[in-house]
Amino acid sequence: MASTEPAVITVELAAGEGAMHLRWDPGPPDGGAADSRTSPWKLESEPDWRRLESLRLISARFDDGGALGLAGLRPRGARGHGDDVVIARLVDAEGQETTTSDALVSVEYDADGEPRRLGVELWPDPDSAPVRVAADREGVFETGVDAGRDAVPMTFRRDGIAGSGRYEIMRPDGAWRWRSRR
Repeated sequence: MASTEPAVITVELAAGEGAMHLRWDPGPPDGGAADSRTSPWKLESEPDWRRLESLRLISARFDDGGALGLAGLRPRGARGHGDDVVIARLVDAEGQETTTSDALVSVEYDADGEPRRLGVELWPDPDSAPVRVAADREGVFETGVDAGRDAVPMTFRRDGIAGSGRYEIMRPDGAWRWRSRR
């Protein structure tokens, strides 16, 4: 298993709208994925909340040593996940990164408005089949962790390989809670 080095991930907004800089550190392969108490994501720059509705972060570590880091910025006025600006870093067991040309994240909520499942599709290139990652909630969500983020631990699956990690969301007021999605 290869180590996945911390990386600064830059998410470019629309032309001339600026960029968001995040540091993702999934931890060592034998240390498991990020848990619900510590975020593997650090903000390298403050979000421009005048332009953003939310920031969604996914981090997973897989049993084979691979890792997934995904940041999705939802611009103000977006009509759905198709308008999100999403950047993903998918690293295999040998430490090789797969560059993605496109990425989509779908979130299924339960009756209480809490995230229950995630679906992630990553396209290595526009003409290829997507790499699919699925996740299910494991445990309870936590509100106001790590600088006002809400987070929920998840179990992940990629090509039959199990993993664990977390899903986080930030909003401008820092007080948003899962239940407000309803």
